[in-house]
Amino acid sequence: MDVEFRETGIYLPEIELWLDNTDPCAATWISHGHSDHASGCHGTVLGTSITLEIYRMRLWKSEDAAEPELRAIEFGQSIEWNGARLTAYPAGHILGAAQLLLEYRGERLVYTGDIKLRRPLCGEITQPIACDRLIIESTFGLPIYKLLDREAAVEQILAFARECLDEGIVPVFIGYPLGRGQEIVHVLCQAGIPTAVHGAIAKFIPVYQDNGYEFDGWEPYDARAIQGKALVVIPAHGNVLEASGKNIRIAYVSGWAALDNARTRSGAEHLIPYSDHADFDELLALVDRSSAKHVDVVHGYTVPFAKILQRRGMSAAAPQRTTAQTSVEAEG
Repeated sequence: MDVEFRETGIYLPEIELWLDNTDPCAATWISHGHSDHASGCHGTVLGTSITLEIYRMRLWKSEDAAEPELRAIEFGQSIEWNGARLTAYPAGHILGAAQLLLEYRGERLVYTGDIKLRRPLCGEITQPIACDRLIIESTFGLPIYKLLDREAAVEQILAFARECLDEGIVPVFIGYPLGRGQEIVHVLCQAGIPTAVHGAIAKFIPVYQDNGYEFDGWEPYDARAIQGKALVVIPAHGNVLEASGKNIRIAYVSGWAALDNARTRSGAEHLIPYSDHADFDELLALVDRSSAKHVDVVHGYTVPFAKILQRRGMSAAAPQRTTAQTSVEAEG
């Protein structure tokens, strides 16, 4: 199958389908609801029903533009598309995130989108898919990135919160508006810790609740009433709190927290290296379990990770995104 790596997404011309295209187009698959993958006013949008719901909430704001056709493909479900068979599988990244298996003329191509292999705090467990060609992200595609599993992440989140509260200090967790933020809030609420939540994170809590995750005891963040509560905020608000002079202590929950320099960048005193992306060992495991004959590496440390795969005897490339088709052979 021809694959064109463009600046705004990945294009499959033989079946007239884009993958995570961020510019308006006739039809695109959206792997998950983060804005760097799900944006643009398209003719037809394919994705899981949860991803499509987030897409509409977060990105479809123009009342004057035509509403796109939304076609849901749930986990394990297949549809026919211009001679290809498309099947969605869990990717473990954020709620609703999915891999896409494309079967066309005897070839099996898998596009992972953003993915993690370990069980997430909220979401489905990833199923590695056997394929001929794998297109995989590599956000943490260097051996220096070793991240926590869900049990260790829960332990560290709760230990930090309880230690701060016992000392009369307000624990502040820096998450992200969609994904990590809701996971942190869920952990704290499940443990019965009073939790105040930034509005950008709270906006998506109902989506998680609708899909079976409980958030008892949380309340909207109010700067006038923070004592005795854990706060879950977005990165920019963490900087505001740090400069406020209030009796707070900040924890940064992120894959980037695997490196000590994250303290300087985030302003956090405590680092919790938990991510909704795969770490280096998980990425290698995903590649190995795919049994792919060729791997294209997109996003993150693309060139280093592709070279590591090549040294392991694999056909791998980090295709340059251009306005024209990229040759896999030239990259290999």
